[in-house]
Amino acid sequence: ALPCGCAADASRAAVATRVSAEWGATDGFDNANFISFNEDAYAAMRDDEGRTPVFEAAIRKRLAGRAGELTVLDIGTGPYALLALIAARAGAKKVYAVEASKEAAKRARAAVMAARDVPAGRVQIVEGFSTEISLEEKADLVLAEIIGSVASEEGLYATLRDAQKRLVKRPNDPASYIPRGCQTLAAPASFALHYTLGPPEYDWSKLREPVRLNCRDQTAELLSDPLILEDVSFSSASLPKAGRFAPAAPLSFIVSEERVQANAAAYRTELLKEGVPVDEARALSQGVARSFSGLALWPRLIIDDDLAVESRGPLGEARKSHWQTVLPLMAERPVEVGAGDKICVEALIELGERISSPAKYFLKGEVLMDSTPRSETPADRHADRREPRVAGMLSKLMPSERDAQDQKQRAHLAT
Repeated sequence: ALPCGCAADASRAAVATRVSAEWGATDGFDNANFISFNEDAYAAMRDDEGRTPVFEAAIRKRLAGRAGELTVLDIGTGPYALLALIAARAGAKKVYAVEASKEAAKRARAAVMAARDVPAGRVQIVEGFSTEISLEEKADLVLAEIIGSVASEEGLYATLRDAQKRLVKRPNDPASYIPRGCQTLAAPASFALHYTLGPPEYDWSKLREPVRLNCRDQTAELLSDPLILEDVSFSSASLPKAGRFAPAAPLSFIVSEERVQANAAAYRTELLKEGVPVDEARALSQGVARSFSGLALWPRLIIDDDLAVESRGPLGEARKSHWQTVLPLMAERPVEVGAGDKICVEALIELGERISSPAKYFLKGEVLMDSTPRSETPADRHADRREPRVAGMLSKLMPSERDAQDQKQRAHLAT
């Protein structure tokens, strides 16, 4: 039996390569207890055109015709009290805007004071984690945009369990929440920099946290269509508690030749632009495109029955988003794959008792190749190309904005 629970096709020869990854939600961040944000991150959330207008429309729709009737709880209001003020302007009777960061809460109070069109007292800033505060009344509607790039990585489960128990009038009614739920989508991916940079100059084993990439970053390309790894209904009466659990059945992906060729074409085009000879560019781009580095993860928010916020396209297409694509590397060097190969992955999540106990994630699986054993990985085959020169060429596929987290990882890898 395969460790990830996927069965091999007995009619075809299969060579199995075991892969795995594990990390904590805050690994690589400055705060070891909770994911925190800087000014640029808050501004990116506010200005995310795929996020904020959708939330505004949903809030206005939910409060329409109920002016002065409903109490709203905004969990994680941020320095702009953005969603709280939208709810106040849409007719909420009272908005409790909760913020754990002392500095963000201070700025949120200033933002509310500056909102001249919102009556005094309509929005109340409450400093602290929602799990540690109390309210004068329970909320009719909860705004809970506390979804990480891996949906549950910002303390989602603990927050929701507590809110259901203490803070919401109708805790098991989907209409009590915006969003109503969220998902983590997953797909196997090749990663150009993992392929082109290797020992002795770069040691990927030193990287304990996942690679975090802009959702427009095309140095990471998907090898198959995405599947759902996490599916969280905010009104569920059976949210997981502390301990380990499997968020989904084992996932089974089939490497798509169409995707492999499209990825190779993108890599080849960039290399040719940089003056790499045609034959060399063709070989190198095929090698990158036919390699598996890890499982790409990103969130989707279910606003209501008809509306979702996508951080990537429905099939994983690259697009602009303030969320990141999280890529835990599942092998020290890339694993060669081909069309029809199967990649099986089983996930476990470990939750602590408190919101300040970061979730831990565990992936294990196998790459089942339908051909004879490869004596060398694609990265080994092109070892002479595995150097900063080529990585620099392929890095042109990155969007122009690079966040501090990405820069810190790159510096850490250089030995």
